[in-house]
Amino acid sequence: MMAYYNVQQLIKQGETILAQNDEPIISARYLMMDLFDLSQMDILMDNKQLTEAERMHYLTGIEQLAHHIPLAHITGFQMFYDRKFKVTQDVLVPRNETEELVQLIIEKWSNRQSFVDIGTGSGAIAITLALELSEIKAYAIDISSDALNIARNNAASLNANIIFLEGDLLEPLITDGIRVDCLVSNPPYIAQSELELMNESALHDPHIALFAEDKGLALYKRMIERMPEILNPAALVAFEIGHAQGAAISEYVLQLYPHITPQVVQDINGLDRIVWFEWCE
Repeated sequence: MMAYYNVQQLIKQGETILAQNDEPIISARYLMMDLFDLSQMDILMDNKQLTEAERMHYLTGIEQLAHHIPLAHITGFQMFYDRKFKVTQDVLVPRNETEELVQLIIEKWSNRQSFVDIGTGSGAIAITLALELSEIKAYAIDISSDALNIARNNAASLNANIIFLEGDLLEPLITDGIRVDCLVSNPPYIAQSELELMNESALHDPHIALFAEDKGLALYKRMIERMPEILNPAALVAFEIGHAQGAAISEYVLQLYPHITPQVVQDINGLDRIVWFEWCE
């Protein structure tokens, strides 16, 4: 006779293991939901019993979480803006805070016709904007061919029409003489000096998507320096930033373009998260 296992009891077992390894215990519930396509209500109502094979699958996932492997790398996907995005070790796992960057662009779009997402990774920003905004031309750039393959797959599965270009920051647009009405980017912005302060789970993301020179400011500066070559008049520019970078990035914009007015926006946690401004010559 086949044995069946109670979902709630297994979640409690998972929570105990995660607590012993300094991982958030809520991940035990999320893992159960993601692996077996269960809702919170399914768990509450005890709507599913697990087979021995499913129990082992779940506990293997718990052990991976306990070794600080991100949940999305175990399940193979991450939800972003209510859509499922495939992720692998080749791309940064999309963060909840980045949804706020997308929301800001949507709110300030104002009949613009095109955008570029620099350092697209999984494609989460570009694909979401392409689907949320109508009748636009969408470009997405990444220096990693592996990341672009993931982004293309996500765009295809979610039915988003995007032109993907491989290259370093703005170079593909400059080379092809392309101009856009919006530049958005969540680039690598962590300083190498912060490596020791990061939790082990975050370090499973590709380092090329995490770290930048010049105290994490290098890629912002390079984009800011050359953005006049790819921006149309009245273009919108929005960067996701590290919590201590708002002043430095704003000052660099003002140093090069004193007539621009950068704005710093805080996230739901009260931390500086976005620098944005409208471009004018």
